[in-house]
Amino acid sequence: MNVIEVHDLVKQYNGLTAVNGISFEVHEGELFGFLGPNGAGKSTTVNILSTLLRPTSGHATVNGYDLVSQPDAVRQSLGLIFQDPSLDDRLTGWENLRFHALLYNVPGKVFRQRAEELLEMVELTDKAHSVVRTYSGGMRRRLEIARGLLHHPAILFLDEPTLGLDPQTRLLIWLGISR
Repeated sequence: MNVIEVHDLVKQYNGLTAVNGISFEVHEGELFGFLGPNGAGKSTTVNILSTLLRPTSGHATVNGYDLVSQPDAVRQSLGLIFQDPSLDDRLTGWENLRFHALLYNVPGKVFRQRAEELLEMVELTDKAHSVVRTYSGGMRRRLEIARGLLHHPAILFLDEPTLGLDPQTRLLIWLGISR
């Protein structure tokens, strides 16, 4: 089964073409990556596939759902780890995870188990109840990764997920994601 299908996808901004008629498929269980220089349209494509942007033309489905006509179903299927920070630094790590669980309708009992497992995976169990603004950059990145995995998404989009992580933590994260 294809979990992502993209056909002739185009995104234009005021005459500038950011994504120019790309087509590809991603099969279930497959790792797929975009490689290219800055400005090549990688993040724009991820933003389209995650319904943050609408395509100018073309067609795409994510987890069997049409991007344009079924955006809510697409969003429920995805885990997103953005390149730029997106945590609420006035909340604790645990509260950030809980808020995410509420958005994705993760039941309380399931949330607690998953949150504990993920906080252990990213080595933040002892900091779970500390306010995020007291975290180092690497700790924030690890919490964002845990948050992206919390609701067991069918598809995980990672935009520079290990940016700012030391080599040891980077390996730990990749091992955790590949389970």
